[in-house]
Amino acid sequence: MTDKPIKMLVYSHAHKDHIGGSAAFKNIKSLQIVALDTVSDFLKEMKDPNRLLPNVTFKTEKTLTLGGQTVELTRHDYHSSEGDLFIYIPQAKFLMAVDCVTPGYAPFQGFDITANFHEYLKVFDQLLAYSFDTFVGGHLTSIGTKEDVEMTKEFTMDVYNTVKRVHNNMDQAAVTGEAAKTIGTDNEFLLFKVLLDKATNDSVKELQPRWINRLAGVDVWLPSHVRTALIYVRWDDKE
Repeated sequence: MTDKPIKMLVYSHAHKDHIGGSAAFKNIKSLQIVALDTVSDFLKEMKDPNRLLPNVTFKTEKTLTLGGQTVELTRHDYHSSEGDLFIYIPQAKFLMAVDCVTPGYAPFQGFDITANFHEYLKVFDQLLAYSFDTFVGGHLTSIGTKEDVEMTKEFTMDVYNTVKRVHNNMDQAAVTGEAAKTIGTDNEFLLFKVLLDKATNDSVKELQPRWINRLAGVDVWLPSHVRTALIYVRWDDKE
């Protein structure tokens, strides 16, 4: 990408599929490795030789200046348990936020294996508050735009709202009562699984025709997205 000396390495978050190659930079003297303090604490505990320990940490916001460019780093919590960064270069109208939007595709499994679906639901409006032309999400080498963020927001909210409606309108007593005729009443976990499976299958059946030709990977990951939304609706969401 450049023939200039590498002076800084910024960790978007702690997952090794993004920073597991940082050991390649271990012989660069005076390299600044910038990360959230919570990411640093996690990596210290993991003792992973492939993920170099940060030597510059911060809690919520940090501005980097190098080579006449300004890079704004801001903490969010939409994906990993240790925190995630928005990486913004205002001069270039460039915004990077890893593991939330993959241009042209539905998100990876379970809304990018989010550890916090409540915060994930907010991430799109947080992204769209920035002025940017180029968006980088970190997977499949896909470079995106504001329209890709808007599309993923539409998809995510459609999944969430559909799952909530299907689940909340379901006659749960009738579903489990019908299932009990076949499997009995002793295995209560199995009866509960029947309920969750019906909510999942009914939601997928409704959603898939709307999105199958709009985003790649819907046929692969939609059931996992529905499950993630269902867990949130069932255990965390308001009525």
